[in-house]
Amino acid sequence: MTQSDSQVEKLKLEQVGREVCIPAGVQVVRQGEIAQKFYVVLSGKLKVYRETPDGIRTDLTILGPGAYFGEVALVTGTPRTASVEAVEESTLLEITEEEFDQVLDQNPKLARQIISSLAKWLVEGDKRLEKETVHQVKLRQISLFDYVLILGLSLVLALVFNLYNDNQIPLIFHVGNLSGVQEVPLKQAEELYKNKQAIFVDARKSNFYEQEHIKGALNLPVVFFDLQFPMFQFMLEQEKVPKDEPLLVYGGTYSRRFDLELARLLKEKDYNVMVLQGDYSAWKRAFPLERHKAQELSAMPLDFGGYLEWLPVGIFVLILIPPVWRSPYLSGACRLILGIIFVLFALSKIMRPAVFALNVVDYDMMPSWGVNLWSLFLPWAEMMAGLFLILGIRTRAAATVIGGMNIIFIVGLVHVIMQGLPITCGCVGEAGEPVTWWKVLKNTGMLVMSLQIFLYDRLFTLDRGGFIWRERKI
Repeated sequence: MTQSDSQVEKLKLEQVGREVCIPAGVQVVRQGEIAQKFYVVLSGKLKVYRETPDGIRTDLTILGPGAYFGEVALVTGTPRTASVEAVEESTLLEITEEEFDQVLDQNPKLARQIISSLAKWLVEGDKRLEKETVHQVKLRQISLFDYVLILGLSLVLALVFNLYNDNQIPLIFHVGNLSGVQEVPLKQAEELYKNKQAIFVDARKSNFYEQEHIKGALNLPVVFFDLQFPMFQFMLEQEKVPKDEPLLVYGGTYSRRFDLELARLLKEKDYNVMVLQGDYSAWKRAFPLERHKAQELSAMPLDFGGYLEWLPVGIFVLILIPPVWRSPYLSGACRLILGIIFVLFALSKIMRPAVFALNVVDYDMMPSWGVNLWSLFLPWAEMMAGLFLILGIRTRAAATVIGGMNIIFIVGLVHVIMQGLPITCGCVGEAGEPVTWWKVLKNTGMLVMSLQIFLYDRLFTLDRGGFIWRERKI
């Protein structure tokens, strides 16, 4: 598209138009406006660029003396295809549409030159489009390596850290030696209950016991055994229960057999212990029950992470605004917010895995053999994915991992609400907020943020397509 000064003179463009001086930083033509003039650069420097509605600018070229622009829109009758802005103070020859048509009629050579320039521009545009398409394909490829990197690194760190952690837990929980503990079938247990030949002991946490338990049963939460056993012993002595009277323990769950664990501990204290055999929840259908309305759990005071967790709710408003929803700036904000939330919540769980394991048990969804493994692995996966989002490393893979975790969290939260389980979310170790539909909404907001990052993140990222900044030169 560039012409020398002598060529411009031969085409007799000096016979038309007028000279204009453009200060640096001033936009000469704007993308999308109706074309009325054609310009020839006499001196200075100008840049040509395109810009999308969500603010992504693509620099196309730099124009110097002898170059011209504005002919595409005048020849095709379409709006301006790009914007032109002065990089430094420039002098231009401004030619009106009528003058431009007159010059073309009288100068076939100029017409041929413009057609040649258009053809060259189209070829170069095809090459740029192909390059950008290849780049985007590489960028959007979902590589197994990305997930192996995040999840594999999380698993390795979880195992190594647990090995040297003072609060270490076994990879797979096992009750221990149960020799001497008699397992009693349900029918026999019913007979013992009717004849008052055994003291029934509920091994679950007190909030589960208070919600529903066998009528007349005592509560000795196995997780607080050392703390509450003296009180339990005192109660038996007050009731003048002989040391050899059978204690029938129940209260196991799908995720942890609290009943077997408590039976073992009581056996070590030389009590005559039996445990309910078979289905861990069969007692709810066989015995008279005492039920109480579950007390509302008190929420922990909101800290920085707690307040930050409310921000995803606002994403539901932003998705109604298409230009904002597609904005890479929104992706950057989502990455930072999600990254900080998941890193903060991971820290407390990493330091105290046994506490987090009990929170996992409360959801009653994980088989007992997987509870400890999940409790070790999940916090490190949260940590790695959060750090990857903050640092801009493999952000699409990290967003997918976090989105997957949020789907798991949402399923768990809905399960708790539908079952009416009296627990907190357990998202920050032993503390957390009560499980409500608001908590589900927060996690749904995080899931939407993950999706937005996956689709539109291109602000300061290092992915398979290479390093990407917002303003890309194509």
